Formats: sequence, structure tokens, C-alpha cells
Amino acid sequence: MQELDFDHIQINLNPRACAVTPIPEDLKRELAYLGAIAERKKFAASLIVNLYNPDVCGANMYKLTVYCRNESCDTLRDGMMTLIQLCAYMESHEIYGETFVKKLIKQWEFRK
Repeated sequence: MQELDFDHIQINLNPRACAVTPIPEDLKRELAYLGAIAERKKFAASLIVNLYNPDVCGANMYKLTVYCRNESCDTLRDGMMTLIQLCAYMESHEIYGETFVKKLIKQWEFRK
């Protein structure tokens, strides 16, 4: 795992309070780490954006999984898999916040 500060990444652990069981606290770190990598790597951002709206961009899973193999621990891989599983029930902006996801879209110019 890279030495990154990811405390600024806000994770909503209870995005659909009445419909879905809250996300366990121990998954917050993995999801926040994925968010921090997405701020630095377009292919990681593509997953979060795609799980918000697949019409904006495709998820570059090939580059993301190759990048995960080079990590010294499984935090990024676990964050990626957790997000994919959670998005069977909700969209990524419900977890990361719409502001964060739209910032990724603008930063990486996904709509152009």
C-alpha cells in the first residue's frame, strides 16, 4: 500500500438507511484508499465513475487489476471488490458522495 493520506475521502457507511444494511466500519479504509488512488490514477477513477453512470465512461478494469498486483498489500484490491459488490445495491455516488464523483469526472475529463 502506498503512503497516502486518505482521511479526506468521505465514505457514507449508511447510504440507503431504510433499504440496505449499513456498510461495516472495517470496509471504510479500503473504500477510502480506492478513492485516494482514483484522485491520482484515471483507471481507478473510471471504476468509481462507471458505477455512478456507465454512460459517462467504461471502467478500465485491466489497468486497475494490473496496478493492484503491484501493491504490497490487498487494500486496493479489497476496496475494488467491495465497491463492485456494493454497487449491486447502490451507485458509487451514494458511497463517495456526488461531489467527489463529479470532481473525478471533471478532473479526468470523462465527458469530453
